[in-house]
Amino acid sequence: MFFVIEGIDGSGKTTQADRLADTLARRLGPDSLIRTREPGGWDGAAAAREFVLGGGLVSLWGEFFFFMLDRCEHVERVIKPALSAGKTVLSDRYVPSTLAYQIFSNQAIDGAAAEYASRLGEVIGLPVPDAVFFLDVDPVTASGRLASRGVMDRFDGRGQEYGESVRAGYKKARASWPGRWVDIDASRDLDQVACDIEAEVSSMLAAAS
Repeated sequence: MFFVIEGIDGSGKTTQADRLADTLARRLGPDSLIRTREPGGWDGAAAAREFVLGGGLVSLWGEFFFFMLDRCEHVERVIKPALSAGKTVLSDRYVPSTLAYQIFSNQAIDGAAAEYASRLGEVIGLPVPDAVFFLDVDPVTASGRLASRGVMDRFDGRGQEYGESVRAGYKKARASWPGRWVDIDASRDLDQVACDIEAEVSSMLAAAS
């Protein structure tokens, strides 16, 4: 199966992905799970990840196509081989991130351009996740969490207004994943959030067995 964890910066996304990975590894066996991330979840992509997160691109469409290029390599090198081998894949970010951050959060992109971007993954045949867990949290709470971390990339540091636009972008992206999108209230205690995600995953695994 293929699971994706999504959310604005400061939603607790990576923490929850790590916790779910531990749970899945215990349940399925460590050799049956591939824990990955975007961007840069494939060998040789670390420099590209640092480049884009460090502000190496100034064009919005440049960012969009960079993330799509990275994703295509990620899919071919990591995700597809793992799924073909019968393994479970858990990714920290996937297509919804690009739609939320680069497309739907930008008022200059709408109409045909947004439609093109939202359908591109389907057109080129990117694998569709069994579930996208969206960790929903208000940007004020998220910003407080980021400030406590003390280390931010160019996207983390754009402020609460940007966080609101990305959060709204995620809610627009939801329409591209009918029946696969799971909203999780991420404003709660970490254990409560993890429990909700794990309950959903357990149900899906049981249904698939």
